[in-house]
Amino acid sequence: MKMLKTILISLFLVQILFAQGLDPFGDENNSRVNGGVGMTWINGTAYTTLTISPEFAFGKFGMGLNLELLFNNSEGFKFRDDGWKTGAGALRMIRYLRWGIKHDPLYIRVGSLQTALIGNGFIMGYYSNEVNYDYRKIGLVVDVDFNSFGIETMTSNLGRLEIIGGRLYYRPLSGSGLPVFKNLEFGASYVTDVDPDDSRATDDAVAEWGVDVGLPIIKTSFFNTTVYGDFAQILDHGHGMAAGIRAEIPSFLGIFSIYAKLERRFLGDNFIANYYNTMYELERGPLDASHYGFADGALGTLTKEGSLKYIKAAQGVFGELAGQILGKIRLAGNYQHSNGIKNSGILHLEARSVDLIPNVQMKYAYDKVGIETFTDARTLDYRSLAIAEFGYRTYQFIYLSLQYRWNFVWDAKKQTYKPQERFQPSISFSMNF
Repeated sequence: MKMLKTILISLFLVQILFAQGLDPFGDENNSRVNGGVGMTWINGTAYTTLTISPEFAFGKFGMGLNLELLFNNSEGFKFRDDGWKTGAGALRMIRYLRWGIKHDPLYIRVGSLQTALIGNGFIMGYYSNEVNYDYRKIGLVVDVDFNSFGIETMTSNLGRLEIIGGRLYYRPLSGSGLPVFKNLEFGASYVTDVDPDDSRATDDAVAEWGVDVGLPIIKTSFFNTTVYGDFAQILDHGHGMAAGIRAEIPSFLGIFSIYAKLERRFLGDNFIANYYNTMYELERGPLDASHYGFADGALGTLTKEGSLKYIKAAQGVFGELAGQILGKIRLAGNYQHSNGIKNSGILHLEARSVDLIPNVQMKYAYDKVGIETFTDARTLDYRSLAIAEFGYRTYQFIYLSLQYRWNFVWDAKKQTYKPQERFQPSISFSMNF
């Protein structure tokens, strides 16, 4: 298993070297049925696995389901009920219901939130409510754009209000007809986690507010570019600022599309940019202080809010690159680092290739915090989330597939998160319609 894990991760790293950028991989505008039977090893325990995960798209409406049943091979095929008694319970079968896509005049999504974004992402960006695979939640996003003003809203868990966020924005010159300045936009955001430790008896809410301004310099069907600025304050802690530029070529002759973003950050004491990120659901609870880059063993375990008191002022950069080529390769990646702060690097990568090699599909997703060296970036530990999947089509709808997943689960006895490793070979089918 170690050798196969190494092969899968190596394939993933090779893909990183080709490019670090593309649209996060949801092909949710297509209808398909996926399913299969196979084996799953979770921390060395073998399970027989049955899966079916259809997706349906009808115009603006889309729906995705995921039914995954695991039976313990060493305990008389006992049903593994982890994840069915916690989190969303039986509702975990609903991956999502949606209307439209992000940045449409009306966008609604219920279920899994994989890359939730508020504004420019300075407060919340790439947030996911399903990184703890056994404790997935049913979230909600509602965005409405009335042209001259609009609103973005989200909550991480409809079953139990936890993270709630929103942004109001206003385009004061939208009806003026002035070139360039008619697109000027001002925004104000607020995001709070009302109960990070999941105990209503404690008062441990953390909240952050911010304001932003953006000006699209060029806005055409061929090329878009916007300059923007952000200010944010974590209540009872610190504040930070950022200035950046993003540019996009939506499609060049149908051959490729590309998106890029570069941001300069000025961060004060006791402040973390993109506080609500991909890792946040794991960082709400206590983690070893080294997860945040602190080498002092005396600090023990820290929650994310608890880590703020040790954060020092710094300047840093955030860069993002995404794109696709001929619909065959899709890549996305971003990286942030604070100057002079050890282990402050945070990496997010996604990739997908479909029939680039005939009959082969590959998917990768990787997140890592606490990066200082390349070794840190490629090492799986308690600061990592990773998925690698390889599928080979043997017949028209039949695939032989391998999936590797590294994530975290809550250890109730030790009151902390621990790594969980899954390895799953299967025979599956995938049919578009």
